[in-house]
Amino acid sequence: MKTEFFRVKTNKRGSVSVMLSMMFACLMMVVIVLVTSAAKASGYSYCDCVLQLAGRSVLSEYHKALKEQYGIMAFKSCNQEVQDKLKFYANGSFDKKREKGNLTLIKPKLNRISCELNSYALMDTTNFEKDIVDYMKHPRLKQREKAEKTYSGQGRLINQQVINSLPSKGVEGRTVDIGTVFSKGLPSWKELTSQSTENLVADEYALSHFNYRLGWESLTETFFKNELEYVLYGKFSDAENQEQFIKEFKVARMILNSAHLYADLEKRNQVLEMAELMTPGPQAAVTAIALTEAWAYAETANDAKLVLMGERVALYKNRQNWALDLESAVKGTKNGSCIRPENGEGMTYKEYLKIFLYAENRELKLRRMMDLIQINIQGGFDENFYIKDCYVGLQYKAKIEDQEYGYVQQY
Repeated sequence: MKTEFFRVKTNKRGSVSVMLSMMFACLMMVVIVLVTSAAKASGYSYCDCVLQLAGRSVLSEYHKALKEQYGIMAFKSCNQEVQDKLKFYANGSFDKKREKGNLTLIKPKLNRISCELNSYALMDTTNFEKDIVDYMKHPRLKQREKAEKTYSGQGRLINQQVINSLPSKGVEGRTVDIGTVFSKGLPSWKELTSQSTENLVADEYALSHFNYRLGWESLTETFFKNELEYVLYGKFSDAENQEQFIKEFKVARMILNSAHLYADLEKRNQVLEMAELMTPGPQAAVTAIALTEAWAYAETANDAKLVLMGERVALYKNRQNWALDLESAVKGTKNGSCIRPENGEGMTYKEYLKIFLYAENRELKLRRMMDLIQINIQGGFDENFYIKDCYVGLQYKAKIEDQEYGYVQQY
């Protein structure tokens, strides 16, 4: 009986040992599963961090002169070069994980990586506009010291290679038609503010970064002096752009001055009285029309002289800011001099430029702004700089073992 008892006890102990061994094995399997799962999760997180850092490393290589001179964040590169950089940055971290002696369970292997840049090209006017609008949202970035008032060009661009590489080359569109704008009547403030905010901010960017005949806004030397006039008309010489602006200014002023003369009863009576004296009878009506136009033209010519001298010219005239009387208009002023009105209030040369910019075709306006940036950076900082090679972000995909990753990164 004793022998049998001990046999039973022994069997029970063996069963317990087996059970403990099985439990231990199960626990080990659970531990292995948990460790493997944790390693996989950690591996995904690690690879994600490495790939995101690779993209940010590409963005960190922004063009310094483009940012410092014009506040635009973009990097200069090409699709293949960016792809090679992403691969280099990623493998730089992954290779260390696969070195001999490294006991980590995370040993990622980059199978492939690809990128797409076209959607983020700075040449795309939407991307360019967004970049300058973002810049204009941060006033602290615009505390800039003015450059010495010099420009490197001779006022005329004749290098055909430079001309052919300009972002505005081949872009179809109508330049500013200021006569139509003023003949239809300027938009009200409500209509103005209801328009694209981006368009208005882009105008402010141009006014604060590009030079014009009477003002210097650039941080550095520029090829053209009349840069805002170039944005409006796209001529390859300062003289032509200046001439075109004054021509359009006179068209606008002629429309507004004529409207004032026909609306002012006192001035109409003066015209009729002089017409009767010059050509009594039925011909007086025809003479009155000619006198009115001559008066409006003389006032317009005087306005042009004033605004080029830095004086203010009222947009809508009244008796206080009207400069010439009828006699002076008929006889003309001496030695090309100008007459200042009693009330000197009105708009400056730059403020008229602002109205013209508002009326300008959006696509042409943004492209010509790109032209100026490209010309000036080529001339002063980077002779191989082209807007077409610049990007404001990137999209890229990678495959690491059996896991796919995808990212979009922008400034």
